[in-house]
Amino acid sequence: MVWTVEALLWGVPVAAAAIWFGALLRREGGALHDAGVVLPWLALLVVFIGVFVAPTLEYRRWRWRLDDDELDLRHGAVTEIRSIIPVARIQHVDIKRTFVARLWDVAAVVVHTAAGHTEIPALPEHEAVQVRDRLAGLIRTPDDV
Repeated sequence: MVWTVEALLWGVPVAAAAIWFGALLRREGGALHDAGVVLPWLALLVVFIGVFVAPTLEYRRWRWRLDDDELDLRHGAVTEIRSIIPVARIQHVDIKRTFVARLWDVAAVVVHTAAGHTEIPALPEHEAVQVRDRLAGLIRTPDDV
């Protein structure tokens, strides 16, 4: 649900702009008029897929597993992406809460390595805190104490 609402935040302005721009093009003649007829429908199709279809597929395809040695992430609506992050390579861990995510009490755990960052999205907030704390415990070394 969170991903759908976040997609609506970009989808509604895109659809509105396409409808407005299409209305301007329909005032012209020839090919521009035809483009003004097609553009809003095409934009509405893209927004529909981006708001209702893609978030559902992404949510259903997200998998993750954490053990003492690695964090294993699998995701992707069309192409599956699998990332295995060794716990020894993790530098620090954050929790990210967007405005929309706060409305549903979910958060993302953001894992930072030297190669960049990745996240486990849309976890219940209490579970995100537990994952962050577990990862923080695993990446501590005796020198940190």
